[in-house]
Amino acid sequence: MRSVSRLAASILAALFCAWPLHGVVRADSLSQDKNLLQQLQQQSQAIYEQISKEKATENVDESKLTEYRNSLENVQHAMTENAAQMQSLQSQIQALQVQIHATDVKLASYRTDLEARLRLMYEDGNVQYLEVILHATSFNDLLNRLHGLAVISQENKDLLQQVQQLQQELAQQNAQKAKAYQTLAKKHQELKTLQQTDAILAADEKATLKAAQTSVAAAEEKHGLLESQIHLTQSQIQEIQLQTEEANALMENKSYVAETAAQMKSAPVHQLIAYAESYLGVPYVWGGTSPSGFDCSGFTQYVLAHFGIDIYRTSEEQFAEGVPVSENDLQPGDLVFFTTYAPGASHVGIYIGNGLMVDAQDMGVSIDSVFNSYWGPKYLGARQMFNP
Repeated sequence: MRSVSRLAASILAALFCAWPLHGVVRADSLSQDKNLLQQLQQQSQAIYEQISKEKATENVDESKLTEYRNSLENVQHAMTENAAQMQSLQSQIQALQVQIHATDVKLASYRTDLEARLRLMYEDGNVQYLEVILHATSFNDLLNRLHGLAVISQENKDLLQQVQQLQQELAQQNAQKAKAYQTLAKKHQELKTLQQTDAILAADEKATLKAAQTSVAAAEEKHGLLESQIHLTQSQIQEIQLQTEEANALMENKSYVAETAAQMKSAPVHQLIAYAESYLGVPYVWGGTSPSGFDCSGFTQYVLAHFGIDIYRTSEEQFAEGVPVSENDLQPGDLVFFTTYAPGASHVGIYIGNGLMVDAQDMGVSIDSVFNSYWGPKYLGARQMFNP
């Protein structure tokens, strides 16, 4: 017997095995199964919107990071200028301190000289003072001598006052410079604190930006995977639909059906059913083909092979062989097919009569009703694979 589109069936099985479709639940009806593509597209759109939002956040983070970096540069520039002003003030303060020291020395010298002069004039100075007066040659000379003594005394006093005033001015300038220096030092400390704060904020924003970029990259990767899944699913849907159409068309070919029926092998149906039921409880394993674990088509292939009936591996391939059987003409031993997680024949079981089948499903090998509320809406058709 020949199979229709075996490659398509194999690819479909690989797709659903290798790339699980997150967020897609098992359908409760055939119409829900056909929403598979729509669900993928909705996921893709949601992730695309997520990427757009995260990129907007990334742009905001980049803007903030640039702002913090600019602030850091401005603060650094201000700190450089402030440090230069502090250095200049420090030099001025040092120069003033030198001047103050020199003025102190000069003031001390003037005081010493003034004290010496006063001692000369007033310590036993009455004689000298009287001598100056008595040696006057005239009244005008006397006045001139008295004026000279007064001028000398006033000059000494003025000189002392000038030195004291200079000392006060220098001390005042020194205090002003010191105050300005303290102000700059305080400002420098504030700028340093601001610099540290900006550096911390910039580092935090850089980490936030990196996290946003990582999130965007992950979302874009996920979006790309979903787009690939959408593309593959679209192709698989078309391929499986074509396969089903070809299989149905093949089953309507009278010459094919007659030839296939003529070549059918025989098998004891009651023994075959008993053999199939002997594996009740064997766990379901995706891709399983042995008593350690079966999937649906692996189970039917294994049971029929035990009686010399060779059929293809997957449910899609099995649906495309044998002889078609109408729902009203089902006989024990026929294979019954269903549409479950994907369009086409995605599940198969062995009909055992009275509307029941034995099949390998999620709960393992078990007996179930072909036309109950779950399987009934998914029923696709049946095939006779041997003569009872």
